[in-house]
Amino acid sequence: MNSLRGVFNDLMRKHHRQGVLLGHTTASTPEDYFGFRPSQVAGIHFHKTGIGEGLWFRLRCGRVVDEVAMATCRDPDLYDQAAG
Repeated sequence: MNSLRGVFNDLMRKHHRQGVLLGHTTASTPEDYFGFRPSQVAGIHFHKTGIGEGLWFRLRCGRVVDEVAMATCRDPDLYDQAAG
């Protein structure tokens, strides 16, 4: 469980940093950027129907947030099997 949390943390840090470097955010931490902590992530998806490859965080509450911190459709049928 802790190793998965570490993976979620690393992915959040990577995409937060990309957002900062591209000028899309001034958030000082990944948690501020995404609005959740790695411990709140239930799993991640790497494919969404109609979009293709990407990264989506599925939270324990059911919300889904993409790699640029935007909430998106929760419908599990649109996504590949969650890794988590």
